[in-house]
Amino acid sequence: MNGKGGDSGGPRWTRRLGFGVLAAGLVVVVAIGAFLFLLSRVSSRSVTLDEAAEQLGEQEPSAEADAGKVPFRPEEGVYSYRGEGTERLDKPPTNQEQGPQIPGTVTHLEDGCWSLRVDYNTNHWQSWEYCPTVQGLNEMRGEFFQRLDLVVAEVDTSSNYECDQPAPALDPESRPGDQWRHECSGTSSGTDGEVISAGPYSFEGVATLVIGGEQVEALHYRRLRNLSEGQTGTEDTEIWFHPESGLPLRNKRDIEVRSGSLVGAVTYSEQGSFELTSLIPAR
Repeated sequence: MNGKGGDSGGPRWTRRLGFGVLAAGLVVVVAIGAFLFLLSRVSSRSVTLDEAAEQLGEQEPSAEADAGKVPFRPEEGVYSYRGEGTERLDKPPTNQEQGPQIPGTVTHLEDGCWSLRVDYNTNHWQSWEYCPTVQGLNEMRGEFFQRLDLVVAEVDTSSNYECDQPAPALDPESRPGDQWRHECSGTSSGTDGEVISAGPYSFEGVATLVIGGEQVEALHYRRLRNLSEGQTGTEDTEIWFHPESGLPLRNKRDIEVRSGSLVGAVTYSEQGSFELTSLIPAR
């Protein structure tokens, strides 16, 4: 292990997943047993850019939101991502698709910080809050929401996390092979007790992506997490950041989480990816 960034402690989940994602992993288990005999139906769809822009309009940007360019902070607005993914719950057999339109909404906050909210579909979104530092970008906190349609009822899960110690997410001085540890803990409306997520975060190297027909340099990171305590499972997430704005250019993830219920263990899994279509906000 390279000690760059040290054992940062990382985000404390009171819920990306740092980009953490952990995200969709914290899925509802309370009351699921009552509906195990039901088949699910798909009621989600892609979120449009205009719908995402309405969400941006409801935010309250900081007084310094337009005070000038801040390193490692992208322009405020709604960015267009394209992608695909599948969310599955094995009991009852529930399936939802992600994309193909996946808006990413950047909102400027105090002290140069900013948030990114990604709408995977109308039933599932996740947000991360980042703060620039002299060394790059730290992940600070975030939120998560997911709705599952169980035919006779819709069950919602919401959660949020906060960082005891900021988790380094981007360091332009990283070298391939550099690695440090992230550890997160927190709770979700769908689980009892604390969930701990911990594992290595590593720099994979510099990559070139094609964004909007142009070749763009990207810093490629990989996060491996193991969940314990209230839930068990694994998360494997890769993130490609823009080296100047800090905006995620691409995200690829594979998540599996096992939770208890009245009738035994239930398993939630998610596989998906999304990629930016333009460096310029669409809204």
